[in-house]
Amino acid sequence: MAKKHTETIDSKLKKVWQIISRMYNAEAVQYGGSIAIGHFLLNIDSEEGTYASDIAPLLGMESTSLSRIIKALEKEKLIIRKSDKLDKRKVKIILTAKGKKNKDLAKNIVRNFNSELEEKIGKKKIKSFLKTVNEITQFAEERHKFIRLK
Repeated sequence: MAKKHTETIDSKLKKVWQIISRMYNAEAVQYGGSIAIGHFLLNIDSEEGTYASDIAPLLGMESTSLSRIIKALEKEKLIIRKSDKLDKRKVKIILTAKGKKNKDLAKNIVRNFNSELEEKIGKKKIKSFLKTVNEITQFAEERHKFIRLK
């Protein structure tokens, strides 16, 4: 008997992420933010800043999709853009004091959720889950590369 669509690995991963995403968004809204803003801020080095082109892959986005969120974060005074001195095409994203404060808030929200989850489920199960997810990710990336080469 074939598995129902809802019993596939990818559908389960998507469903759990949607639920977690809604939870994070509900919490972020209380502080005037969103999950997209939180994820973006969490991927910027607090001291050195991070090149915009390096942030996109960390978020699973294309570089071209970043401009709207970067503009919104600039408008909120959470980040500033700084052109590279040697290569003007490269733009470094730097957190402002307000951006660092919001990043710390997002970091605490994520850490608290992870801590509560670990307490509820147990460290051993979390470790096993993370190992499995890493293996799934590696397999999917390898498969994607193979498909692209065809």
